[in-house]
Amino acid sequence: MIDFFSGESHLLLNPRLPDEDRRALERLAAEVPALRGHVWIATSGTSGALRLVALSKQAIVTSAEAVNRHLDATAHDVWFCVLPTFHVGGLGIYARAALAGSRVIASDWDARQFIGTVSTENVTLASLVPAQVRDLVSLGTRAPRSIRAIVVGGGATVHDLYDGARSLGWPVLPSYGMTEACSQIATARGESPDLRILSHIRVRGEDDQRLAFSGPSLLTGYAFFDDRGRGAFVDPKVDGWFASEDRGEVDGEILRPLGRAGAFVKIGGESVDLSRLDAILESVRGTVDAAIIPVVDDRLGHVIEIATVNGDVEEIVRAFNARVLPFERIRAVRRVGSIPRSPLGKLLRAKLIAELQ
Repeated sequence: MIDFFSGESHLLLNPRLPDEDRRALERLAAEVPALRGHVWIATSGTSGALRLVALSKQAIVTSAEAVNRHLDATAHDVWFCVLPTFHVGGLGIYARAALAGSRVIASDWDARQFIGTVSTENVTLASLVPAQVRDLVSLGTRAPRSIRAIVVGGGATVHDLYDGARSLGWPVLPSYGMTEACSQIATARGESPDLRILSHIRVRGEDDQRLAFSGPSLLTGYAFFDDRGRGAFVDPKVDGWFASEDRGEVDGEILRPLGRAGAFVKIGGESVDLSRLDAILESVRGTVDAAIIPVVDDRLGHVIEIATVNGDVEEIVRAFNARVLPFERIRAVRRVGSIPRSPLGKLLRAKLIAELQ
């Protein structure tokens, strides 16, 4: 793992990236100004175009310090890392452990193995994404006594999943964060699922409900290819504030994310939040790999369809349609070879839609 206190810089890429994308990102990193003591992480952003986020090591350490305070992490803790370290979810674990003097155990994801390792190694802390929590709940195994906190990021944790995990003793703490802030921004604490804004960052809601952030854990900037295919670099902050594409509400120290600003479509003149529909599908799809997609419709503007890889979705469609408004109901089923997702399990909806066209 990298030295978070050195002036060396690092480019962290998914080893499964297509060779063409890898070469392009390596060229991009070489063409933009050199930054001392930084970590470059790849992201596709909302546009789908590849780019790099520059995070200073000091920003990563600042985030780690705040998370350690929130979790009361010490040298006595044992972290279990099952997230990729080319994203801030896994990278942040090592930064927190380096600061606290904690031990880190790492492995690929396997729910049964995770439970066994937590028990045998007396693991106390972990970070998971909702899909991994769903795997644990599906097994129905009670949590080992040693585990005291599991931060859940990388997507919305629906109430049914949260309640199911808690009923088995898994101490899940929903969180909200982003690469541009070096990981967590707001995380639950104790028995409440409310997301509490961490001590190192300020959050405000803009007039259009977009969330903006200020603090020392924010990105240095983005590297991207300009219209001529040359490497360019920009710092998106204005007066120290980074305006995101996420919508939300801020109530004192409580943050309530409301989904992506771009995750809305019009159906028959009604504004439909795809993030909300995603959460409903997550609560009813079980082990079937499926995703909601908006499809352009001449009369209604858009209609909702479901893409699926395996299994009978008739019951899923019935359960989903019973929980949404009439104009939000699934109109058709699309069979696909796979549902494109990020390494952390986030749906890549734009890619899925492009593949279906």
